[in-house]
Amino acid sequence: MQSSVDGPKTGLNSDWSRAVVEAAVEGIITIDERGIIEYANPAAHTMFGYGEHELVGKNISTIAPSPHHERHDEYISRYLRTGERKIIGVGREVLGQKLSGEIFPVHLAISEAFVDGKRMFTGIVHDMTEAKMAEVEKDRLLTEISTRNRELNCLYRVGELLRSEPLDDALLNQVVDEMHAALASQAISGVRILLENRDYASKAFQNTPWVSHVEIVIDGLERGRVEVHRLSNTIAGTADTTGEGHRNIVEAIASMIGETLERREAEAKVAHASKLASIGELAAGVGHEINNPVNSIINCADIVIIETKEGTKARQFSELIRSEADRIARIVRDLLTFSRQDEGHYSSVKLLDVVDSVLNLSRKRLEKSQIKLAVDIPDSIPNLECRSEQLQQVVMNLVINAMHALDERYRGDHPNKCLTIRAEHRTREEQILLIVEDHGCGIPDSNVRRIFDPFFTTKGRDHGTGLGLSVSEGIVRSHGGSISVKSQVGKYTAFTVVLPVKSKANTHRTEDIGTHYADRA
Repeated sequence: MQSSVDGPKTGLNSDWSRAVVEAAVEGIITIDERGIIEYANPAAHTMFGYGEHELVGKNISTIAPSPHHERHDEYISRYLRTGERKIIGVGREVLGQKLSGEIFPVHLAISEAFVDGKRMFTGIVHDMTEAKMAEVEKDRLLTEISTRNRELNCLYRVGELLRSEPLDDALLNQVVDEMHAALASQAISGVRILLENRDYASKAFQNTPWVSHVEIVIDGLERGRVEVHRLSNTIAGTADTTGEGHRNIVEAIASMIGETLERREAEAKVAHASKLASIGELAAGVGHEINNPVNSIINCADIVIIETKEGTKARQFSELIRSEADRIARIVRDLLTFSRQDEGHYSSVKLLDVVDSVLNLSRKRLEKSQIKLAVDIPDSIPNLECRSEQLQQVVMNLVINAMHALDERYRGDHPNKCLTIRAEHRTREEQILLIVEDHGCGIPDSNVRRIFDPFFTTKGRDHGTGLGLSVSEGIVRSHGGSISVKSQVGKYTAFTVVLPVKSKANTHRTEDIGTHYADRA
């Protein structure tokens, strides 16, 4: 058997031919009719990982992986028998196998020749590994470009929505759908936004344990989060188990939502403060001016009532004057309370004691209305630093509102006519949550947005001035806390008061309503 240097008897006899073949950068292999390798140039030996001359004498199936390794002899015999060409004369991509067992892609072109009456087959082999790697890299880059384009389009659309539309339920549902569409190629099972105790999920959302999230931060406080749920612990077949592959767009949208909310809240507070400044001046001036004549009217009405007989028209009108004058006096008191926050005294108090003091005043009314009361305030909750009288006023306003809602829905006794007051301690934030919940008539979404506006009320003329919740919000904010409401018409209403254990209140006295709300803005 001749070596690859000397050349086979059937082939490379001239020095010129041998030099050309030996120097070729592509692998060149010749085999006989039995599939035995008669010649392989240096490039072929290197390509398949064999030493010099090691391929000569071996069956060509040696460098072919399964299943072609086992069937190669069958391919040759079938061609010799039928003359039907399937690969001869046609180049195609196949797989080769190196001495190490590594399988790699090659382009193979086979030709048939007769030399001195002997049939031989010559294969020219080109290693496609780098080309395939380049193709994979190209596909990866194209996929990444497509993904980035989708993300940029998503960010643009979300930015337009946040800039032009009110930040309501419909808009946030659009945002999660836009995000899900942008991340669809990354095996995302759904996108969800949790904001202010509300949940917005993309269409066909699937809750999974593989989730990454970014907080929505407003004024330095976490108010919600954007979650991305995955179908598996990796993204699109990568090793990404943390969700970093899509974190940039999630961070961007969480930041956009936070900034939009912060900006709109600030704008609303500034506008609110501007409107309320004039109300403050009116309340401070008119309140004092009205008090004196109203007290005179009440005193005169009392005298007339004493000096007139019961059942007479004069007595009836006198009592009506007294009732309406009382109502005016009550409105004036609310206005003065609203426009001036008394400096008061901060002390350490138990929340349960504050609630009990309110319930002691309301218990008879609760029993008369047949309202079932449930109080869950654990003893483990730490004391609050607060103005206890003001905090009692907040709790009283919330309890009175709950009683009105329950009486409106249920005229008499009913199993669901319940008022629940509960509290919990957030140890990490050092905050105490007080929740006052009823299963009354509920509040429509259109009213929820206005519930803390001064003079806004859905009650009748004899049941309130519309200042109770505004006063409560001012008190809570002056203590460094917040108050929010969650409601569903015909089902429930829950007010949540969040207060810091250690007071963050301003130490100065707020004199008028305009200044008070300007500070809040």
